[in-house]
Amino acid sequence: MAETVESVRSVSYDPEEIKAIIRAFGKMADYAVDEAKRESNALADYAAGKIQVAAQSAPNSKAAVRVAQGVKVSKTSKIGELAFGFASQKFSGGATTQFNYANEGGNGLLAGLEFGSKNWAQFAPRTPRYGQRGNKGYFIFPTMRAIQPEIIAKWEVAFKRIVEPW
Repeated sequence: MAETVESVRSVSYDPEEIKAIIRAFGKMADYAVDEAKRESNALADYAAGKIQVAAQSAPNSKAAVRVAQGVKVSKTSKIGELAFGFASQKFSGGATTQFNYANEGGNGLLAGLEFGSKNWAQFAPRTPRYGQRGNKGYFIFPTMRAIQPEIIAKWEVAFKRIVEPW
């Protein structure tokens, strides 16, 4: 398994490869698609669990844990999708766990909890830049980057097994 994970670290999919994978779902029988959904959802549940554990040691951990516990895993997705931040998940004072973009306004806390802030004292300090775009993050993005090789390796093994008959 370690050998597989090591080889995946250098793998990246381009948009055309991802489209080809999605097209392959259209050619598979319903039971194969259902199996792909089960495998992908199991991996998404695994990722959600890892994020929930990481949130416990994040700055503002009480709020971060609440955001992480509110994760939703799409049961109909064939590729495993996680969603965080909802208007219905409210804190006292009316704040939500939504992600608000710059200059958009709103009362969502997800961006501040995940990336910190230079301007708002209720959040931890802003995380450093990560590569060309964005910041490093505190609990969601670092966790996803850490487990990505393992998830890709497991997904490729499962998908290969599912697609083999086709």
